[in-house]
Amino acid sequence: MAPAAFGKTIAAIYDAVLDDERRPAALQAVAEYAEAAGASFILIDKRTGYPRTAEWWGVLGGTPQDYQEYYGKIDHYCAARQNAPIGSWVRIADILPEPLLSHDEWYNDFILTGGVRDILGSKLHETASHIALIGLHLAIGDREPFPRNPAALTMMMDPLCKAARLKTGLIEMGYRSAIAHEALDRLSAGIIFADGGGQVLRANPSAERILTAGDGLSLSNGRLCARRNFETVKLAALIAAAASDAEPSAGCMLLGRTGGGASYVVRVAPVGVALAAFDRPVAMVSITAPAESRVSERELSELYGLSRAESRIAVALARGKRPADIADEFGVQITTVRTQLSAILQKLGMERQSDIVRLLSAIAI
Repeated sequence: MAPAAFGKTIAAIYDAVLDDERRPAALQAVAEYAEAAGASFILIDKRTGYPRTAEWWGVLGGTPQDYQEYYGKIDHYCAARQNAPIGSWVRIADILPEPLLSHDEWYNDFILTGGVRDILGSKLHETASHIALIGLHLAIGDREPFPRNPAALTMMMDPLCKAARLKTGLIEMGYRSAIAHEALDRLSAGIIFADGGGQVLRANPSAERILTAGDGLSLSNGRLCARRNFETVKLAALIAAAASDAEPSAGCMLLGRTGGGASYVVRVAPVGVALAAFDRPVAMVSITAPAESRVSERELSELYGLSRAESRIAVALARGKRPADIADEFGVQITTVRTQLSAILQKLGMERQSDIVRLLSAIAI
């Protein structure tokens, strides 16, 4: 076959990966390139054991609906192809002996009745949940050698396997995305996906309620904005860093609320393209009230501008320990603890140790 014909066939195959409506044209191109009377594509869902997709072009008179609902469940040849090595071609006649075929309902009522005498098929790709199969059809009455062009089959195998791997990957990414989005919709925390410029791409119901209420966080031209300018600037910087192509990073901040309630704890983290099912790196922004948050000592330092040592002392104090106990536990002088407590009060804008306890008692550390 001419190189131009091969290139046209490969282009048709990859067009079908991205657009299911182009699958018949791709099967036609494959059949014609291999000089077969028809071609079929079957995608098995391993969770059910049955075909998720069944489609063909050319010779074969049955309907995909009949195959998926009935004949696909009694197709012994399909089962045999699933167990064969990837990339190996097997024929019905090689897998199922003549005595079995003569009494086989699938072969007699679906294949022969549909005008096909034999099928040359292969497993193209297999994942934990799907198996992709291809088949080339030999029409009844056709006594020519089958396959007619073995070299064409050899050339097509690699691109067919790559296309099947891409297709199953896109399907499974869609499954993961759907499951993840369904789980996010049930969370009480507000979850927002935003691009590097702060443009909101998706928000779960909890986040939509926060945005609608304008309770410390709102939208301006589709971008996230905080109540105060300096918070907007910091949030934008965290989102840009998390959605970076180069070295994405995570961070957290406190966000003042319009109604005067306890500040939101806002975390911003990078999300890969495959996980988020977007066409670009994005940041995931989670918004929780302090009582709903579990905050690490490291995050406590970032949220309130404390040093790691100051954060440890503040947590110990919130858990009911006295300064003398803290000094003994950390192996430092009591004067050191008192100096750090004074620094904590200053950074938090508070006057008494009880204020620290009251603040942190609302946060799960």
